[in-house]
Amino acid sequence: MTAHRSPLSLTQEAIDDPEYREKEVQSIPWKRAAEPWEIARLAVHLVSEEADYVTGQTFFIDGGLMMNQGQGA
Repeated sequence: MTAHRSPLSLTQEAIDDPEYREKEVQSIPWKRAAEPWEIARLAVHLVSEEADYVTGQTFFIDGGLMMNQGQGA
């Protein structure tokens, strides 16, 4: 019987594999993975009063990766 592997464990394996990680990072237009503070900055903004009128949005913090999907990136 094969053990069930969660998507998180697959992600961790990819992060731990330097060759796989480098290959994936090269597909990001900024050529680097996000830093935790870059994600946190949006989260802090969204819970602030400055974002009071923001509703129903999807934000991509991906260094431009989604912008290039389907364009050979």
